Amino acid sequence: MSFTWSAYLTVAEALVDGRGTLAPEEACCRAAISRAYYAAFGVARNHARDNERLSLQRTGGDHQRVLLHYRRRPDRTHQEIAELLFRLRRQRNQADYDDQMSATVTGAHTALRRARQVLAGLETLQT
Repeated sequence: MSFTWSAYLTVAEALVDGRGTLAPEEACCRAAISRAYYAAFGVARNHARDNERLSLQRTGGDHQRVLLHYRRRPDRTHQEIAELLFRLRRQRNQADYDDQMSATVTGAHTALRRARQVLAGLETLQT
């Protein structure tokens, strides 16, 4: 059975809603940012692979390949998805690797919004 990558957005939302209850607030918000990115990335990657013939290598380099794929397409929707993925990845890297991070609750809400926008943009590409 194939994993539904958008389910990570549900996890991210639950982490933000349960922050401070499930785990310390900052940990929940950092995890939410990470899951929001992977929800958007997974769906975007699979769309590009399955519908637009993007060739992947199943390595960490695929993050950049997917981003460049969307960035190089001429239409506005692909360009917007590329920009959102870029910003989400930057947030995810900060959440996953930096010892100091400010405004984690605001950042988590921003990541959720961006991931929703990526998914909505991908939905328009399907129609």
